[in-house]
Amino acid sequence: MLKRMSLVFMSVLLCSTLQAQGYFCSRKGARLEYVRKYAETDRIRWRHVMTVTDVTEDGLIATSSDFLKANGKKLYRGSVLETTKVDASTGNVYLDMGQALASYITARTGIHADGYGGLAVLPAGLQPGDTLPQVQFKAGIGPVTYTVTVYSRKALRYETVRVPAGRFDCIVIREYKNESGPGHNRRVMNDSWYCKGVGYVRHDTYDSSGKLETSELLYSIQ
Repeated sequence: MLKRMSLVFMSVLLCSTLQAQGYFCSRKGARLEYVRKYAETDRIRWRHVMTVTDVTEDGLIATSSDFLKANGKKLYRGSVLETTKVDASTGNVYLDMGQALASYITARTGIHADGYGGLAVLPAGLQPGDTLPQVQFKAGIGPVTYTVTVYSRKALRYETVRVPAGRFDCIVIREYKNESGPGHNRRVMNDSWYCKGVGYVRHDTYDSSGKLETSELLYSIQ
């Protein structure tokens, strides 16, 4: 009887832990390497290396991302620095999209950019068929501002996907994105495969006509 109770307790504990785990890597020092390729030519668009640089007790996760050319040389002037919040009790992931876009612009140009708005939430308990709220955010340098709207966000299905880094059980999320600003106006559709405890392991981008442009896969995780 005692053994059975112990097994039940362990099962409940395991389920609680998995439920609280979010769709993001929260292991300090972890290094995730992605490769994005053009769909038509299989040519490398970039190599993306993300490192988890710090994890605090209250669930704030600092990451640093470097984007590299196919030859390993830096694509941008600096690193993209982001802070993500993972709620310890629910596993929900919160990302300040305005800050993330500003950091991306800063890394590309070498000039400080400011970001505004756009707190995106990725619930740990997301189920196929669930929808996510629209997110709009802005970032720019001085009077030059770019606006991004992410909308029609929906969890499509559970799927086990195999990528160079291994085999992962994921939830697939589809969303549409409008990007507008000086000299840049673009509409795309994205499908992303998220695994708990890891984050995204695959990210496909389609142009406005529905044609697959690029696919980014997780190649290694250390």
